Amino acid sequence: MRDVRSERGRWLRPGDPSEGCHLTLVGGFSLRHGGSRIELAPGVQRLVAFLALRQRQPRGYVAGILWPEQSQENALASLRTAVWRARSHVPELLTSTRHDVDLHPDVTVDVHQLAEVARYPLDQSRLQSLADQRGVLDILASHGELLPGWYDDWVLVERERVRLQHVRALETLADQLLRGDQPSDAVRAALAATTLEPFRDSAHAVVMRAYLSEGNTSEAIRHFQHYRSQLHRELGVGPSIAVQRLIRPHLARFAG
Repeated sequence: MRDVRSERGRWLRPGDPSEGCHLTLVGGFSLRHGGSRIELAPGVQRLVAFLALRQRQPRGYVAGILWPEQSQENALASLRTAVWRARSHVPELLTSTRHDVDLHPDVTVDVHQLAEVARYPLDQSRLQSLADQRGVLDILASHGELLPGWYDDWVLVERERVRLQHVRALETLADQLLRGDQPSDAVRAALAATTLEPFRDSAHAVVMRAYLSEGNTSEAIRHFQHYRSQLHRELGVGPSIAVQRLIRPHLARFAG
C-alpha cells in the first residue's frame, strides 16, 4: 500500500513486512508474521477474519456465527480449538478471556488501513495537496474484493459495507478533484466508483461533468449512452432525471 499523509503530516504506512503480524483480507486471506507467511486451517482463518472485521465479541456469539450447524456446546468447543490453533502458530495473534475473544491490537489489518484512507476525502482539511489526493485515489482505485470466494453471510455483509465505504470516498474525491480543476483525475476517481457500483447515478454524473469540464462533450455523451443502455438492459429502467438534465442540452446541440 502506498504511503498517504495523515492529518498530522505523518505518513500512513502498512508496516515493515519483516516485523510484527500483518493480516490481509482484501484480495484474499493472508497472514504474515516476522516476514513469513503463516498457513492456517480454514476454520481458524474464518475466526481471525471475523475478529478483524467485528473486533471483540462474546464467545457465544462468535461460536454461533462461525459454527451455526453445531449445538452451542459443540460450537464453543470448536471455538476453543480454533483459538488454541491460532495461538500455536502466532501466540500474539488473539486475545481472549472466559467471556470474549478478539484480534490482538498489535496485528495490522489492511481493511483497517483502507478504512482510514477512505476517510480522507470526507474531511477536505486532511487533503493537503493534489499529490495527497492522487495518493488516496491510487490506493482506493486499485484494491481488490474483500475475501473473494468466501460466501458466509457475515462476509457478504462486511464486503458490502467496505464496498460502499470506498464508493462514497471515491465519489467524494472525484467531486473534490473536479472542483479543484483536475478533471482527468476526477474522471479516474468517478470511473473507479462506477466499477464498484455500476448503477450509481451520482458517480456517473461526476464522470459526465468531468468530461464536459474538459470540453470533451463527445465522451460525456458516449458515457451517458453506454450507461443508459446498461441500465435498460440490466434493470429495465433509465437514468435519473438529474442525469438526463445534465446531458440533455449537449445531446440537443449534437443532434442539431
